[in-house]
Amino acid sequence: MKPRSQKTQGKPNGRPSKGPGKVAHTQKPYFKNKNKQKPKTDKPNKPEIRNLKRQEKASQEAAEREKVRAERDARIKAYKHKRLEKTKAISKKTQKGQPLMKDRMQLLLKQIEEMKRR
Repeated sequence: MKPRSQKTQGKPNGRPSKGPGKVAHTQKPYFKNKNKQKPKTDKPNKPEIRNLKRQEKASQEAAEREKVRAERDARIKAYKHKRLEKTKAISKKTQKGQPLMKDRMQLLLKQIEEMKRR
């Protein structure tokens, strides 16, 4: 059997060793805090922060939906009131059953004035 060269002697993979490596540490390990639990703080952890953000977002969306619903209800109420006035003006009749033109003319005048404003 041939003797190994001095370069690869001691290491099976053929690489020469460079200094002490992982064996000799100059710093001793610090084990005092290893088994201690972290002190509780008032600061929320990540899942709690995530839940808080979700709740804030949900409350903002709910407020936005409520605002949109209120605006829509106000527009519908105004439209119904306007339509009721128009229906009352158009449906008025004389004693003989003929339509009352006075109110119809006033309604047409209002429409023309609105068109001029726009």
